[in-house]
Amino acid sequence: MDLKIIEESIVYNDNNLTKRILFATHETLCFVLNLKCGQILPAHKHENSGVVYYVLSGHGLVQINNETEEIKKGVVGYAKGEDDFSIPQVSEDLSLLVVISPNPSNKLYSKAIE
Repeated sequence: MDLKIIEESIVYNDNNLTKRILFATHETLCFVLNLKCGQILPAHKHENSGVVYYVLSGHGLVQINNETEEIKKGVVGYAKGEDDFSIPQVSEDLSLLVVISPNPSNKLYSKAIE
């Protein structure tokens, strides 16, 4: 059995976002993404993989293609791999639980960011 405590992965860095990998298999990539107020996640795609994100804490905006929505604690969303996905604004330190399936072939996605 492989269990993780999510709170241990909620770690912020003043200089850049952080990404703490929880699980990385061929089928699934699961991580906690943390952004401090004022940081952004630039637009990017996820190959042919679906992305589910759940807001653990904080407040900001998510943009998928040309549509922007407010996100805050408790919000869950989905993006297709070919969608342009970004977090253009963080107004309160933001932590997301992210699950990508299947795990993209580009190993950059499975790399932690400290």
